[in-house]
Amino acid sequence: MEKTTVVKVGHAGKNEDVCRHCMHVEPDGVTDLADGFLTREVEPGIFMLTNGNYQSVFITTGKGVVLIDAPKPLMQFIERAVSEVTGEPITTLIYSHGHSDHIGGAYLLGRPGLNIIAEERVADFIGQKHDGQRLPPTQTFKEETTLTIGSRTIFLKRDEFHSPEGDLIIFLPDEKVMVAIDIIAPGWVPLLDFDITGNMFLYLSAFDRILSYDFNSFISGHTADIAHRRDLELTKEYVFDVYETVKRIHGGVDLASLLAEERDNEQAGIKRLIEEVTNAAAKEVQGRWLNGPMKGVDLWTESHCRAMLLYVRWSD
Repeated sequence: MEKTTVVKVGHAGKNEDVCRHCMHVEPDGVTDLADGFLTREVEPGIFMLTNGNYQSVFITTGKGVVLIDAPKPLMQFIERAVSEVTGEPITTLIYSHGHSDHIGGAYLLGRPGLNIIAEERVADFIGQKHDGQRLPPTQTFKEETTLTIGSRTIFLKRDEFHSPEGDLIIFLPDEKVMVAIDIIAPGWVPLLDFDITGNMFLYLSAFDRILSYDFNSFISGHTADIAHRRDLELTKEYVFDVYETVKRIHGGVDLASLLAEERDNEQAGIKRLIEEVTNAAAKEVQGRWLNGPMKGVDLWTESHCRAMLLYVRWSD
């Protein structure tokens, strides 16, 4: 790893030599956000940048830095974080998906020669939005591609576990690092409605698709932590507990009798069905997970049960 020396004024007014690599790179278990951000070295030359909520990834290659995603809250820190660990410039930006909260700061990186890579349907979506913040990709591909940039091999494959336009599974096979944004958040259950997934069927099956890769470290897009295989497995256990609980409770409802009670207003009957199954399932799932290994059960489990019921009743 490159080690660069900068000059810094010390408390006594004396010049101090400091290792730039050491300034904001923190190990797992240490979270000092006093300067608004930190970086963690996932594998040699692969860094996760975070403000405690959003995450981005930057990768040294010997031929320029590859950046994955550009959340606007992180853009004030990105150049500083990169310069602390390498003299390589940012030459490539990969969009994990089209949502503005993860790539809406791209315009702040705009510069001649920056190569922006996205799957073609995400590129089409960005072009239609034309918001001036999500810069148009300069390189697109269909379904999957493998990038060789300097010393790195980066595999990109389209999925649809989160956004209708598409999501990337980003895999560095030599380093066994996986990036898939907005499917989990380590230490937490998923956000509202399973992170507002646009396709529950593909969301449910995505866990096995991702776990089929040989990875050790996983970048999720949120929190201050690097995730690992166990975080995917644990979230999968929770998600399928919600699915199986909702499916069982819904299957035991006497729909004909319920609708008969609301014979003058069928939509009121459907609303009652949704509320009763959601409430019963949430109470049961919360009973198993509320004091468990993941936070957010009190915040989001009811929304998970409702979203899952809509899938179970009309799509499963």
